[in-house]
Amino acid sequence: MVRMFKRSNGKLYLEYEAYGKTVQKSTRLLDTRKNRTLIKKEVIPALQAKILAGEFLKDKPQSFAYYSKLYLREKEHLKSYAQIVSRIDKLNDYFKDIDSIVKLKRQHIKIWVQDRLKLNTPKTVREYLSSLRGVIHVAIDLDHIKDNVADHIKLPSHQKKVIEPFSQEEVLKLLDNADDWFRLYLALGFYTGLRTGEILALTHSSINLEDKVIHVRRSVTKNKLTTPKTQMSIRDVPIFDDLIPYLKAIPKNKSIFLFSKQDGTVTSGSESINRDKYVALLKKCNIAYRKIYATRHTFIVSMLKYSDLSIMQIAQIVGHTTTQMIVQNYAKYIKGEHLVVNRDLKLFTDNSTDRLA
Repeated sequence: MVRMFKRSNGKLYLEYEAYGKTVQKSTRLLDTRKNRTLIKKEVIPALQAKILAGEFLKDKPQSFAYYSKLYLREKEHLKSYAQIVSRIDKLNDYFKDIDSIVKLKRQHIKIWVQDRLKLNTPKTVREYLSSLRGVIHVAIDLDHIKDNVADHIKLPSHQKKVIEPFSQEEVLKLLDNADDWFRLYLALGFYTGLRTGEILALTHSSINLEDKVIHVRRSVTKNKLTTPKTQMSIRDVPIFDDLIPYLKAIPKNKSIFLFSKQDGTVTSGSESINRDKYVALLKKCNIAYRKIYATRHTFIVSMLKYSDLSIMQIAQIVGHTTTQMIVQNYAKYIKGEHLVVNRDLKLFTDNSTDRLA
């Protein structure tokens, strides 16, 4: 049913029947024993299952919603699946009157973009547009259409909103006025730079006071316990002395999590914290609103400004893959530091300035 063969470029191809004709498609894999085994055990069985399910029968182009279902099926393994589903739902609602993908024109996309820009930032619209292109590309893969009308749609440049870190006075004021578990949450954010989901996923066993280390191994995304954002996010974070009193005051409860629902399961994400605790605390302290993620920004800026740690060390603590994000996103908050230098610093070793005396 599916035949594997090699071409002169050294890559492996598959041949099979689809839409009433013979299709030859590259696997993009070189002809090696490992790749042949992979294709035989995983790729070919999956392709044969699709053929048996009738996915490659010759048929007429379908509605946008039809291809969006196939697109979502390809994305089920992603951590961002819930967000993709939300975008696809809105796209389906907008294009529901287009009963055939061939009727979807470039002008439809342009009008949709203009409507969406009234509701969202260019960055968000770009994410919608990515999903829209993906859905249309499914129809292209099925040979139902030739071109992707969502390609090369121009969007205005995105002006990233500046998130101001909290001042030292604001940090202390928030910690003094927060109560019970929320004080602990804020202390962890301000003194470790952990992401919201990483804080909410902490268990009692994550805290090692003896070695002064927090083991970051999980995160909470959309109310689900998952792995952290990147491989570098799986890390051990040092516990600074200022955080220790807050950790020693952690109450013992039946749940394995530091922050949990009444039934002991992991608590929800930043949306509920924002709604139930954070906004009210800012108003109480008369502090200007910024996203709760600013606790992480505050930690990083404070590390840059007051600690002796290198940028690489700071990047490793907060789980960044490289130092580039630290320099690009946070160095701008360190103003005037270039003037606080030792004027006796010797730049050259030949004491050339002594000759001018």
